[in-house]
Amino acid sequence: MKSVITVDIPLHTEKEQKEFVLSCEENFWRQADICADKILASGSRFVTLAGPTCSGKTTASDRIAGAFVKRGVRLMTVSIDDFYIERSKLMQRAEERGEALDLDSPDTIYIDRLAECIEQIRERKVAELPRYNFKIGGCDHVESVNSGEYDMVLVEGIQAIYPNVHSLFHNHELFAAYIRPFSEVALAGEVFASHELRLARRLARDFACRGASPELTLELWAGVRKNEEIHIIPNEGSVDFAINSTMAYEPSVIRDRLLPLLASVPADSPYAARAKELAQRYQRIPSIPEAFVPANSIFREFIGAAH
Repeated sequence: MKSVITVDIPLHTEKEQKEFVLSCEENFWRQADICADKILASGSRFVTLAGPTCSGKTTASDRIAGAFVKRGVRLMTVSIDDFYIERSKLMQRAEERGEALDLDSPDTIYIDRLAECIEQIRERKVAELPRYNFKIGGCDHVESVNSGEYDMVLVEGIQAIYPNVHSLFHNHELFAAYIRPFSEVALAGEVFASHELRLARRLARDFACRGASPELTLELWAGVRKNEEIHIIPNEGSVDFAINSTMAYEPSVIRDRLLPLLASVPADSPYAARAKELAQRYQRIPSIPEAFVPANSIFREFIGAAH
C-alpha cells in the first residue's frame, strides 16, 4: 500500500485549503466505513484494531463503533492500553537492562490479565477491566462490565497485532483490522515519510496530552521504531483489512504547532541536530490553519479539540 501523495494543487486561498482538507477527510472516512461493512459481513464476534503509535486507532474505532450502533449492534470496547505494566516497573526494567524505556513491545502489557478478560467476555460473564491512567503511569481503578449485554467486542491497541495477543482468540471468532499512515507526503520539495508523519503527530500529542517534552519524545523514538520493525511491520500481512491514515494536509497543519516544540529542544541535547533538521524542513512548507480540520477528524487525536 506504500505510495507517495504529491500535493501539487494550489493552496493559496482559504477556500482551496478547506477543500483540500475535506477531500482528505472524505477519503479516510470512506475507508473506515468499508472496514465496518467487512467486519459486519464476517460474522466475527471479536474485532482487533491495531496499528503503530499515532496511527489514528481511537478515531477509527469510534467510527467503526458508530457504524455498528447504526445497525443496532451492541459493541463493547476493550483498550489494550489499560493492561500496560506500571510505568515505574517498565522504567526499572529498562534501567536494569541498560536500555531506553520501552512502551510498545509485546512484554509491556499484563498478557495474563488480558487473557482472563477475553475469556470472561467469551463466556459472556462480567469482565473486570482495568483503567490505565497515563498521567500517573498505572491503573487507577477497575471497572466491572457485563459482557453478556454486547453483541461484538472491539479490542484496540498497538499490541493487538502481536501473535501473543492473537493467540487469545480462536480463528473463526476474530476479524483483524489495522491502521497506519502507509503513504508518504511530497510537498513544496519536501518528502515526509510515513514514520516521520507519525513522529510529528506524537511530538504534538505527547506534549499537549501527556506532559512529555519534545526531547523525551525524540529520545524514545528510536526504540519505538525498532519495536515496530521487529514486532509490528512483519505482522501486517496477517490482517483482514488495512486503513491508510495518511492525511496529505497534515505536514502543513501541524507545522506551526511543531516548530516551537522543536525549538525547545536544548542546544546541548543529543537530539538537537534532529530537531533542527526537522524544523528546517517544516519551515520550507506552507501552513494551513488548524481551524480548517473538522472536529471529528482523525487528526484531532494529535492536535487537540477545535476551539
